[in-house]
Amino acid sequence: MRYVSTNSQSTPVGLREAINRCVATDGGMFMPAELPLLPKAYFNNIGEMTLREIAFVVANTFFGQDIDSATLKSITDDSFSFDAPMVAIGNNTYLLELFHGPTLTFKDYGARFMARLMHTLDSHSHCRRNVLVATTGNTGAAAANGLFKFDGISVSVLYPKGQLSRAQMAQLTALGENIHPVEIVGSVEDCKRLVQNAIADSSLNEYNLTGANSINIARLIPQITFALYAYAKLKALDVANAEEALYSMPAGNMSNVVAAAMAKRIGCPMGMIAAATATNNQFAPLLAGEERKNTRPEQSFAPSIDMSYPSGWPRLRHLYNGDLTAMRKDILAPESINDDEIADTINSLRSCHNYTIDPHGAVAYAAAKKIDNGNAPKVVFATGHPAKQLDIMTRITGSAIEMPHQLARFMSVKRNPAIIPPTLPALKKLLSSIN
Repeated sequence: MRYVSTNSQSTPVGLREAINRCVATDGGMFMPAELPLLPKAYFNNIGEMTLREIAFVVANTFFGQDIDSATLKSITDDSFSFDAPMVAIGNNTYLLELFHGPTLTFKDYGARFMARLMHTLDSHSHCRRNVLVATTGNTGAAAANGLFKFDGISVSVLYPKGQLSRAQMAQLTALGENIHPVEIVGSVEDCKRLVQNAIADSSLNEYNLTGANSINIARLIPQITFALYAYAKLKALDVANAEEALYSMPAGNMSNVVAAAMAKRIGCPMGMIAAATATNNQFAPLLAGEERKNTRPEQSFAPSIDMSYPSGWPRLRHLYNGDLTAMRKDILAPESINDDEIADTINSLRSCHNYTIDPHGAVAYAAAKKIDNGNAPKVVFATGHPAKQLDIMTRITGSAIEMPHQLARFMSVKRNPAIIPPTLPALKKLLSSIN
């Protein structure tokens, strides 16, 4: 399969180059030149399929021309080795729990897949690869865990100084080995910009840079699995009108929104996709056709989706050939959810359903409640474990949040990160010191 830039001004490339380069020479992100279509018969028995089996179908459909089936099966089996339970919460609403991996976030699936695919493609190469990842906590932890101790790969995790929770900091700083935490004196937008600029800068070619954020196509495509698996679970439960289900998900950089839209485009029977945001509703103006605004977002109780500009937006535009009318037929931009609503949602679910949801999932749940989709079910993507936002959750609930073993094992280890300004010279100096 060939991959094209969302800016449509560079030559199509193969899988290896798309993953290695991550950002096209014209500054765009890579997308498949053509979207494959799953046969309708595939969905007849999808309710009997496991998460691993569906993930393999997605991987083989997109990467099968470049990687042999046996290798892809090994990669997907290892990357999707933890399940994603679906929990019925009442009122025809279901929560898809995507946080049962090693770092308790949905990003574990894509990060592990990307790491293993990258390692497979590098197996005959002797060059050292430097992976850059910008994070508000979840992406960095997932990428670091996925690439931990991989030979020939060094990982620099860039995060905004003073903006991570204790648990997130612990996951980034405890690993050591080939994982290098880097505090950036700036915002997460500065981190994202620095990663993209560094990858595109030819003066840094000697470091063989690539990215591990959702800008990397190998991180994004495995997430198509989520929508397919949600539909499979609805079918397995014999839920009426499953083909018209609303899918509501937290929308920061919008990788899940893009992946869900791709799932719909390749044939998954589904209704609308709700891109749920907190007080930083950066998506609604874009969907309405307004100019991009470079304003710093307010910090909310859902910090991982506090983005001034979603990096997945160019991919959405590419997917719909710039036709916003067509996009609006598939994707909703619900009104933003404020901190009071996040807190009320969390406490209401705890008291009424004995269920604890994290702030980002609460945004998606609150947004879904406001949408009337008739008699069709609603599927909410619960993308992170509540303990990932320990301080915020304690403040909202007024009670202790159980610490899973995946987090507890990191809390007693502390290493000091590097601290640099958000500039290419500073990053280049850092890369020189760790290579």
